[in-house]
Amino acid sequence: MATSASPAPTASERPRRGGRLGYVVIGVLTALLALGWTAVLANVGQPAGIAAQTVAFSIPNDSSVQIRYQVAKPKDTEVRCAVYAFGDDFGVVAHKEITVPPGAEKLSRTDTLQTSRRAVSARITECRKI
Repeated sequence: MATSASPAPTASERPRRGGRLGYVVIGVLTALLALGWTAVLANVGQPAGIAAQTVAFSIPNDSSVQIRYQVAKPKDTEVRCAVYAFGDDFGVVAHKEITVPPGAEKLSRTDTLQTSRRAVSARITECRKI
């Protein structure tokens, strides 16, 4: 007995699956997960309630760097931070420890560090409760 096979449906006759809405939903969910993960990674190792920020730095000459920074912390906490200057090979060319005493919630300061050679950047980091 012979049966006749029906021809394969053309592209316009096939039922549409998914579509752009599915791709948009997947894209939005992926973006939200990436933002959340970025926020988590940005705060890893950061003590609660302590925030340090490099505001600006300048390099007046080959043997010094000037850095302006801010430290925010709980009023009753004493905090120690490290200020670094880096050379063009990412090596440390100057280092200074600063202490923010209890009593102030915020410190804004400008320091000049003497460097072993020309610096290309500077930053404050490693703030910890003492």
